[in-house]
Amino acid sequence: MKAKNVDVALALLEADLPSGSYGEFVSETEPAKGVIELRFNCLMRGYSGWHWLVTLTQPDKRKPATISELNLVASEDALLAPKWVPWSERLAEFRQQLRAEGKAKTDAEADELIKSLVVSDDPQANDSEADSNDGSVQPPLKTRVRQRRIKHSQDDEDQEPN
Repeated sequence: MKAKNVDVALALLEADLPSGSYGEFVSETEPAKGVIELRFNCLMRGYSGWHWLVTLTQPDKRKPATISELNLVASEDALLAPKWVPWSERLAEFRQQLRAEGKAKTDAEADELIKSLVVSDDPQANDSEADSNDGSVQPPLKTRVRQRRIKHSQDDEDQEPN
């Protein structure tokens, strides 16, 4: 039974993933009745210690297992991204660094220096906050009221006697 499940999982990996992105079979577990998880090494660059997890379901042991999901999951020794730091904290640290280096005396001066460091190919990029709604499409006004009036007039026509 184990070899059949591995063959089904390998067929999925071959069909859905680029060549060379998965490696050898790691393990097979059954976390719940009728659910089988097969892990394969991930060989993609930047995903050291990650596994491709193929989930199969087999509620009836007399029937073959079917594919449920394909996921990329981190193992215990996986290379993970650093902890996320909110922008406000990173900005506060950068302001402190600018003051410590003597490039700015206040937060306002640091903010002006930060704005001057921003590079953009778009000359209107700095004005994006002021006119952020200019490019969006606004819904037509009173559309629902008009639709209701049309519906009511149609309903009234149906109620008149002939």
